[in-house]
Amino acid sequence: MATTITWGLHASSRPANTSEAALLLAGANEEYNGVLRVCNQDTTVRTYYIAHCAATGAASGDEWIAYATEIDAGESPHEYSLHIGNNEEIRIRASVADKISFHFSGEKKVVS
Repeated sequence: MATTITWGLHASSRPANTSEAALLLAGANEEYNGVLRVCNQDTTVRTYYIAHCAATGAASGDEWIAYATEIDAGESPHEYSLHIGNNEEIRIRASVADKISFHFSGEKKVVS
């Protein structure tokens, strides 16, 4: 088996709506270790949501790691250390369109 490790930005989003959406999906032979940063680019206090899901699809109640978390106007970053792998997913949601950004960077390991 060969292992490839890459460092850098693996996912970023500034959602255009307030619906729950996938930020990053780890494939069957992938693992990610990194930091998810959240930034409020608005002039008003807003809220955001982050879920770490065991499989793809909408997050269930026990998968949310940040729920209706307030972030002050212009504040950055709120940071979360995360490890995902084997078809796990990070899902996000923002309380306002086009003002909250999510940025996941760190290590990606692929075993082939």
